Amino acid sequence: MRSRVLAACLAAWIHAAPASACGFENPQAVALATLNLSYPDAVHVLAAVWRAEDAGLLMPRWDSANGSGPLAFYRAASAVKKLGANLADSLPAETGLAMSVVLIPQVMWTRFEVGREGLSVQSHSEGPGDGDLVIVTEEKVVRDLVYRKLDAGTAEKTGLLRFYGDPEGIANVREALAKTSGATLALPGR
Repeated sequence: MRSRVLAACLAAWIHAAPASACGFENPQAVALATLNLSYPDAVHVLAAVWRAEDAGLLMPRWDSANGSGPLAFYRAASAVKKLGANLADSLPAETGLAMSVVLIPQVMWTRFEVGREGLSVQSHSEGPGDGDLVIVTEEKVVRDLVYRKLDAGTAEKTGLLRFYGDPEGIANVREALAKTSGATLALPGR
């Protein structure tokens, strides 16, 4: 009997595993807890967004009908691609930087590689590549950075952006973000 129950559970898990890659398709499949284990305190971005909305730094929350579905996915993917293009313009090709941006709460990954051939973008990726610098944030933060309504220094100081990875890569991305947002980023500890 136990082996049948175990087999049924395993079969259900196997069939559920290749479900959607992010919460835009299936909000119930979002793996925020796993993300937070891999990137400690990543989910704190959500609370930072709420605080920034309440303080007027970000536009107020939308109703839930506007935050999901195909149009929401394309809007988010477009904003992240624009951010990546802005960063690539400010990063020297020699850096060979690979980074992944994850939007929460949907856990939607976009992977970028900056090289001599320009910017390579993989939207809706399964996650970061080995050694990628990871940026955890929320869609409205990305949009406000892209459209210069928010500077990168303020975004990081208020917890709207979190960086994970190689310190040199993080410094390069901070510098590029400062150039694209038109503001000087105050690095921690300085």
